[in-house]
Amino acid sequence: MTTGGSPLTPYEQSLQVSAFSSKFDAFLKGKYTLTADEKAGYDLFRGKGNCNSCHLDGRSTAPASTAPASEDTGVAASANPLFTCFGSANEGLPLNPRNAFFYQTTPDSFGFTANPLGFGYRDLGLGTFLRSGFGTWASPNDTWRRQAPTTDGQMQVSSARNVAMTPARCPTTEAPGPYFQKEFFHNGYIKSLKQLVHFYNTRDVKEFAFDVTSGHCPAGTIEKVNCWPKPEVPNNIDMTTGNLGLTDQEEDQIVKFLETLTDGFTRPYPNRDTFTGSCTTGGSAKTQGNESLIPTPPLPPCASAVCGLFPFPNPPIQ
Repeated sequence: MTTGGSPLTPYEQSLQVSAFSSKFDAFLKGKYTLTADEKAGYDLFRGKGNCNSCHLDGRSTAPASTAPASEDTGVAASANPLFTCFGSANEGLPLNPRNAFFYQTTPDSFGFTANPLGFGYRDLGLGTFLRSGFGTWASPNDTWRRQAPTTDGQMQVSSARNVAMTPARCPTTEAPGPYFQKEFFHNGYIKSLKQLVHFYNTRDVKEFAFDVTSGHCPAGTIEKVNCWPKPEVPNNIDMTTGNLGLTDQEEDQIVKFLETLTDGFTRPYPNRDTFTGSCTTGGSAKTQGNESLIPTPPLPPCASAVCGLFPFPNPPIQ
């Protein structure tokens, strides 16, 4: 691994990969002044929104939802913040029936069947890896297997850096645009940063949480607005988010802050104009992508190749 990894180190540290050339980096150096909404979003990101408890920004989380009177009296980290804790978390995302993996149930031209389990597959994330389960490589340490039930559903915490990066001709990820359509979280269920923040904010609001799968929200509700389908993996859900009490404006301000984390502000990428596709226009960031929602089919029980490996998920996953 040393031989194979060492050539990657200079590349990973290069300006092309680790540019640190965003508005936020310029702000840290005193070379950019955040707008009123960007600054408000930053304060929410590291306070009421509790975002920086996982997406570390080098500061304390204050005022925290559990300690609304607390203050950040610490000293900022001296290193460039990477906006990830390199840990894992289960944020309770619904199963996404648009995920092509569920339909890859027959052999391809090479005779390989990616997912013979079909909709019997459940993405247990780190839990499957620790069991050396379906679709994973062997765990490097079999003694970790005992931890699998406490990590089922957990996915690696991605960096928030460049989450809003788009081609130059499509300047945003948000409708009405012109916008560049991206997909967020591990299964692509969320289609805009507005939806992403709204999910963190309202996932556990009683009036918004429904015991349905995607595409089956009750009449009179709008999926991703005031209806969140049940999680694909209900075990080990991160409860530090889900009912943050943010206003609609505060959600928008966090989005504005996330947009300051895009590299290329102080040192534009030389090839950023090579995108030849088209942008999308129209609609609202709140319902972005809902026109492509499809009903989740009746789900069979979780396949034994996933949920039948010891130590078993606890409680059992349907």
